[in-house]
Amino acid sequence: MRLPVYLFHTLVPCSIVLLLVSVSNGQGVFLPASGAINRSMGGATTGAAVESIGSMAWNPATISGLGNEVGIGFEGLYSDYKIDSSIPGWAGSTSAENGVSPVPTAAWVYQTRNPNVKMGVGMFGVAGFCANFSADSNNPVLALGIRAQGEAVFYQIPLVFSVRLNDCWAIAAGPTLAMGRISLNQNIFAANNSGLSQSPRGNGTRYHFGGGGQLGLYYTPNDCWSFGACIKTPTWMETFRYHSEDSSGAPKVDKVNFDLPMMVSFGAGYRPNQDLLWTADMRFTDYTNSEGFGDPAQVQANGAVSGLGWKSLFSAHVGARARLSDRCYGSAGYVYCSKLIPDESTVFNLGTDLGYRNGVALGGTWMCSSNVGLSVAYNYFFEWGSSDLLPLLPGLDMEIGQRVSAQSLTFGLNVAY
Repeated sequence: MRLPVYLFHTLVPCSIVLLLVSVSNGQGVFLPASGAINRSMGGATTGAAVESIGSMAWNPATISGLGNEVGIGFEGLYSDYKIDSSIPGWAGSTSAENGVSPVPTAAWVYQTRNPNVKMGVGMFGVAGFCANFSADSNNPVLALGIRAQGEAVFYQIPLVFSVRLNDCWAIAAGPTLAMGRISLNQNIFAANNSGLSQSPRGNGTRYHFGGGGQLGLYYTPNDCWSFGACIKTPTWMETFRYHSEDSSGAPKVDKVNFDLPMMVSFGAGYRPNQDLLWTADMRFTDYTNSEGFGDPAQVQANGAVSGLGWKSLFSAHVGARARLSDRCYGSAGYVYCSKLIPDESTVFNLGTDLGYRNGVALGGTWMCSSNVGLSVAYNYFFEWGSSDLLPLLPGLDMEIGQRVSAQSLTFGLNVAY
């Protein structure tokens, strides 16, 4: 990748604030799991009916295997994010003060009067992030005196109906409402105010709305095996609008387009007995064809960046859940994901490398009574990152890289009635 040196003064400090719609240990935009039980199993519940939050998150057809249930979850996510840069004789590394990002989840499954029809409603914090990179004279890429800040939050609210067609098959479908807000102290996706040296501000914007839908299938041929599949359409967001000023101070409105990607999941569950469940999922997230995320990472004639250049992801999830005693369950999971951001797009994605590669999970559930369970899950995502060379002068390149690791602690409450 070759960029004119004058873009360094605009593109690099601005790209740090591209904290677009995810926590740092998600599948790009989407979290790999939702709720304490689903988190503790690596998100692998597309092919198994375990509890309400996991079913509503990855395959609503599996609610056909549940009774009336309410699930509530709260997750605290912490990431260790570092930006490194070096030129001959000058090198440094700087950490972002990300802190802990809260992610709430909730789901409700209800048996209608028709014994073959169930309704489900969910509320998921699919994305949430904030970061605060300070200027750092020891780090070449941050030694510009710019304090980069950015934050984002996205929610999805699915409504589905699941119909059991016979003893083996169930199907579910319904719409998904989304809302989100992206706040950037420098909006590099909008045309520059004066030449190629100043991006408009992108903070203080309102929440924007969007929508999509999903379709799920669930197949249970016997008491041991179960299989599932789910397709989630892209979530088409309305155009993000930012009130800013031009170079003369006159008001203007900048418009930016980003859609959440389509997702396709396949899963299986194996229950050799009533005390043990094994699960496995395969998932595809289509960032390549998602507006904004998959658009080429390049600077346009007006100085705006056209997209992030993310690649579509393939991920594998495995999980297990076992009854340890009359009141206690234990669970574990593992997640693997393909690379989200090519190294050659690193400079456009400083602050947005949200694609983990490997993660492990552990958790447990304590049954307070026959129908009330308290759960906890811990997730750790091993360090990942990307790096590239940015040409400054003939024969002089700056090496720029980013390193991320993350962990989360999730609490959950499930009540069957």
